[in-house]
Amino acid sequence: MRKTWMILPVITLAVFFLSCNIINPPEDIPSYIKIDTLQVKVTNFDQGSASNSMTCMKINVAGTTIGFFQFPILVPCLSTGPQSLFIEPVYEVNGISGTREVYPFFTPYIGTGKFDLVPGKVITVVPTTTYKKECKFVWMEDFEDAGVTFIYPTYSDTVFKIQNDSVREGHFSGAIYLDTKHRFFEAYSSTDYALPMDGSKVILEFDYKSNRLMEVGVYVLADGSAVWNDLVYVRPSKTWTRIYIDLGTTAENNQTAVAFRPGFRAAWDSTGIATQGIIMDNLKLIHF
Repeated sequence: MRKTWMILPVITLAVFFLSCNIINPPEDIPSYIKIDTLQVKVTNFDQGSASNSMTCMKINVAGTTIGFFQFPILVPCLSTGPQSLFIEPVYEVNGISGTREVYPFFTPYIGTGKFDLVPGKVITVVPTTTYKKECKFVWMEDFEDAGVTFIYPTYSDTVFKIQNDSVREGHFSGAIYLDTKHRFFEAYSSTDYALPMDGSKVILEFDYKSNRLMEVGVYVLADGSAVWNDLVYVRPSKTWTRIYIDLGTTAENNQTAVAFRPGFRAAWDSTGIATQGIIMDNLKLIHF
């Protein structure tokens, strides 16, 4: 009997330690993928600027999506050894951080071969992308020419001023100045655009900095009239910011429209500073 009682504690301890190993199995050591920036290469002059504001990347390793990651990126990954990477740039729709989507017009980054992922080690990847060949750049305005591709209604008491005091790229940008004598601004495209209405992506994007709220909208031309649709109110920014405005949804929701005329509005704020300004550069309207 004594031998039986001595064996039981030993068995109990063995079962205890075995169960601990089951509950707390050895943890795999991840490798890490580091991404600090995205390089955009423009392959044709009619694509305009390479300026972009991709906020994060969607990362796929060995055929499995591991998630969306915001810059600067340091991603733990349990896959090891030679692995394929598939990385897609992500943007904020209408400047809203909660509406991130893969940017439709850039090619995904695949790299030239497999990447060797080693447990505990960090590999640095610099993704490079270009515009897809099927992109259509239907409207571009970089304010470098003598004239601009805007029309102003008669009730707009100010216009874009070509200036070089603050420029995102190139030599010039377009500025809107509002004060007690110039209280309201409106400008819209000098061309009416037939946009796809099938739900595909249509994006109006541009760089800006400002100390005043600006409204972005589009005139919908249908049944012999042009009706203004406000889309986004762009918040002031002290630094150059690129924003991406969704026009595809508006086009899809207006199946009887014959054309669309994107535009901008701003009004002087009597409670603000004496002179209020909005500066814009590198405008593009893109779809497939």
